[in-house]
Order: sequence, then C-alpha cells, then structure tokens
Amino acid sequence: MSGSQKGGAYARALARELPLEHGDLRAIASRLGLQVREVDADGFDGALIRAREIPLGTIAVRQSIREAGRKNFTLAHEIAHFLLPDHDQTELVCTKSDIGNWGDWSRELEREADEFAAELLLPASAVQPIVESAPPSLQVIEKIAQRFHTSLSAAAWRYCDLAKQSCAIVWATNDRIDWSKRSSHFGFPLQKGAPLQQGTFALQCFAGTPGPRKPQALPARLWISATGFPEAIWEESKALPAYNSVISLLWIKS
Repeated sequence: MSGSQKGGAYARALARELPLEHGDLRAIASRLGLQVREVDADGFDGALIRAREIPLGTIAVRQSIREAGRKNFTLAHEIAHFLLPDHDQTELVCTKSDIGNWGDWSRELEREADEFAAELLLPASAVQPIVESAPPSLQVIEKIAQRFHTSLSAAAWRYCDLAKQSCAIVWATNDRIDWSKRSSHFGFPLQKGAPLQQGTFALQCFAGTPGPRKPQALPARLWISATGFPEAIWEESKALPAYNSVISLLWIKS
C-alpha cells in the first residue's frame, strides 16, 4: 500500500468510527486523547508531543496562521501523525513547508499525513458532487475549501484528484512552478521548477496585474511544451501574497 493509499485508508476508517461534524476536528482530537493548543511560534506550524507508552498527546498549532482552513488542515495533519503506523516518534515538529507541500514527494511521513488530512476533511463522496456541479474554475475550488474548512491548496489538489475534465492546478512561487496536480484526463506534463512564460495570467499576477475571474483562452504553448498539444488552453490565476505564490487552474476543453 502506497503512502497516499495508507493515509486515505486510515482517514476513512477514522471517519467511520468518529464522523466529522461541521469540520469540528477538535472534538475528534479530544475523543482520541489529544489536547489541542494554539501557541505563539515562529519555527513551526504544527507539532505533536506524544506521551510514552500510553495513547495520549498534545497538538500545538501556530496561533498566527492566517487562514482558518489552513489551521484546520494543520490540525488534521498532526492527528495523522498520532494515528498512522511508523509515525511513532515522541515528538514531531512540522514547519510550513512540511504541511500541504504537494510538490515534495521525498518526505514520506509528511506526504502520508497530508493525504490523511485531505481524505478526512475532503471525503470523495461529499466533494465529487461539487466538482461535477460546474465547469472548472477557481471559484468552485474556493467553494470546496470554504465548505469543508480546509486550505485552498488541499481543496485544489482534491479537485483535480476527482475531476473528470482535462484540467490541472499549478502552484507557482517566485515565477516558477512549485507543484502541480493534473486530473487523470490531463495528459501533458507540467515541469516542477519551470519558469512561467510571458503572456500567462500567472506571470501577470506576480507583476501585480490581477488575473481573470474566470478561465480565459490562451495559446496552449505558453504552458505545454510536449508534442501534440492543443491550440488553446483556458487559464484562471489568482495571486496569494501571503505565500508569495500564484495558484492557476488550467483547462483543456474537449
């Protein structure tokens, strides 16, 4: 079983035993023997301190995390560390780059915890109808993030995980692709670390020009360099100044 499968399987098992109501993760944490505290911290976003030899512990979440959805995802991530096998260190400290970093496959424990958190907060059975309710757009992804009390990046990842359209999410930092998630129908690679091209709305967002509020057509060559690409691709991008990043939705209309 892969890390993503293990994280998802444990989240589904937990949801069957302790259903998540109204996004109230603190109630689940309490049932699991975990205290949750928000603390002043600069060096981490979330941390788990586990009692030795007894199933109790404390989760610390950085109080100054701006977005409630990001804070909720961080809590779910730390619950994962408490429950998942092989995550049995007495102390686990997770920085901002450890949580919801969908572009880094090298940190297996953090990846498993992210997949657990995404499945727990964004169950496929509940998210799929929203994904299918409208054409691809960042507005739909933001709706998912708000409804399920989670981060925008997690909602975007889950959206493409479930989408039946040919679409992809690109998260760019400092004018370069940091990570991307393609739907199963999006057959073109998006290279991590590749610079954004002139003419993309994403690069315009970095320059301070707001992107369109719905997907608009651009030459597909601005995003895709592989052979056989279509003539046009629809892009919608939004600046995220708090992260020095831009999130983009790409869509190839059939």
